[in-house]
Amino acid sequence: MTLNTLKRKKFVVVFLLAMTLCNFILAFQLIPKVRNGYQDFTIFYTGALLVRSGHAASLYDLATQFRTQQLFTNVPIRLGPLPFNHPPFEALFFVPFTFLGYWPAYLTWTLLNLIMLAASAFVLKTKVPQFSVVPAEILAIGGVAFFPAAMAMIQGQDVIALLVLFVLAIVMLDRGNDEMAGVLLGFGLFRPQFAVPVVVILAFRRWRILLGFAPVAALLGLVTVWLMGWNGPINYVRFVLRLEATKARAYGPEAVPNLRGLILTIPGISAIGRPAHILVIVSSLLVLFFSLRRVVKGSDSILFVSSLAVVTTILVNFHSLVYDLTLILPTALLLVFATVKGEGTRREIQIALLTALLFLTPLYVFLWLYAESFYLFSLVLIWILIRMLRTPPPAEVPA
Repeated sequence: MTLNTLKRKKFVVVFLLAMTLCNFILAFQLIPKVRNGYQDFTIFYTGALLVRSGHAASLYDLATQFRTQQLFTNVPIRLGPLPFNHPPFEALFFVPFTFLGYWPAYLTWTLLNLIMLAASAFVLKTKVPQFSVVPAEILAIGGVAFFPAAMAMIQGQDVIALLVLFVLAIVMLDRGNDEMAGVLLGFGLFRPQFAVPVVVILAFRRWRILLGFAPVAALLGLVTVWLMGWNGPINYVRFVLRLEATKARAYGPEAVPNLRGLILTIPGISAIGRPAHILVIVSSLLVLFFSLRRVVKGSDSILFVSSLAVVTTILVNFHSLVYDLTLILPTALLLVFATVKGEGTRREIQIALLTALLFLTPLYVFLWLYAESFYLFSLVLIWILIRMLRTPPPAEVPA
């Protein structure tokens, strides 16, 4: 490692440590609120309590959810429930946490999230060839420095579990075990809006992934029927669609870093008008087309294809909130390493700038909490997508 590279590495590590400190300060400031149940972990604890108490049939009844949450939360500004809007089978996973009080359960889940985040970095370092040369300290610090991952832990969200499954699926695909990769992503159906598009995109490259994905999807469907009866899947879909119809601000275009958020907030375009939604659909189809065209070429690495699938999925998704960007952590870590290796060319300066934007906690906080314009972060994701699409495939790179 040259002297200049060592200097860049020290600078990058200091930057990541500074962002980690920012994340810890934010978490510390939010402790009073999370003790009282403001965070998203409330929905998982609620769903698990209803399943454990034999009220799974009322899992998607808002009045029942609200009564249950009033037993362990203290959120005066909340006039209704923080709705459990995930598939029924996910509530089963959180049942063991209900044997603890709410606060100890949240701390336990946060510790488990931290362990899963570390496990993802360990698997990338030891099982994915492209990460074998990435310094261990960058992988160790990068996860907690990445604001979406930090926010996922603060909120008590489940997206880090999906990240683990995604990383393990990359390893299986890289080894040629496509069916097992499908099984792993099938268990990610607790986030169907991400698992399904990623699997569909990857299937254009490795169709056998469907052989593992389909049986797991069927099994989880049977679990849903077992919990809630034959109408369970229908009730879940109806509940989610009804929530969308309320147009709650938390789900509005201002909060989503995707094509929907970017287009529906253009001045002069009505967010409820048909032309705006047609524009969203057309732009999403175009992004899918160019991504799939790159996927089917067949010369890119599995890591590249998987990362492209995730970035595409987030952009075309209806809901892609701030903590959902945790799924692009492997891509972000590779960009950090590229910044360390860079020699100052124009391309490498652009990568360094892109890396800084991805890890800059104050930018996230400003766009999300103060400006309420987190949709602007979709421009960073579009930049990543364009760079990936313009990257020459391995066969085209000069020796």
